Amino acid sequence: MVTNGTKAKMFAHAAPVHCVLIGRMVVAHSQGRHRGDAFALPPATQHTTVASERTVGLVAFLDARRYRFEDAERMARAWRGFVPGQDDPREAFGDALKRPRRRLDVRLESLLDILELENVSIAEAAHRAGLSDSRAAHLMTEKLGAPPRTWRPWLRLRKAIGEVIFGGANLTQAAHRAGFVDSAHLTRTSKSMLGVTATNMVSPTVFATPDT
Repeated sequence: MVTNGTKAKMFAHAAPVHCVLIGRMVVAHSQGRHRGDAFALPPATQHTTVASERTVGLVAFLDARRYRFEDAERMARAWRGFVPGQDDPREAFGDALKRPRRRLDVRLESLLDILELENVSIAEAAHRAGLSDSRAAHLMTEKLGAPPRTWRPWLRLRKAIGEVIFGGANLTQAAHRAGFVDSAHLTRTSKSMLGVTATNMVSPTVFATPDT
């Protein structure tokens, strides 16, 4: 998923996905401040763009189920010199999104499939996947960078965005289809996980693929 034309000030990033930031900027996170034009951040990395030399930027979210952090780093390197608002972000992906899907523990795959497709508790999903609660949290955090309690709202948010982009739903319809109480609940989740509203994530400047 890629957003283009994002305003310079961003973002609490609590989603269990890799994040790639493009645009001349200074990014602050737990490791300090860094200036550059391309950054790759692992899942759930809290950060803020504190300065920018351009009025727009580009943000890509890569699903950790499919992509490794090395893929995000490779994409960041490939995007150096990319000009947000001028270059087409879909042309900047190169081979990064064509790599084979990473291999995961089948229990993790099963757990995530259950959380994504069924309205059951995390404990029930873990049990059906052959994992205890504690083992599921440990394994998912180790392999994917975030525990099940973080994946659950992300999967719902991802589904809601897909309902708008691919299904033609409005935000209220998308919220209900994805398991949110209403569009306000959807917006709060988007704001807390990505630092931007749901409207920002379904704007004409967002590009998505079904498996990102």
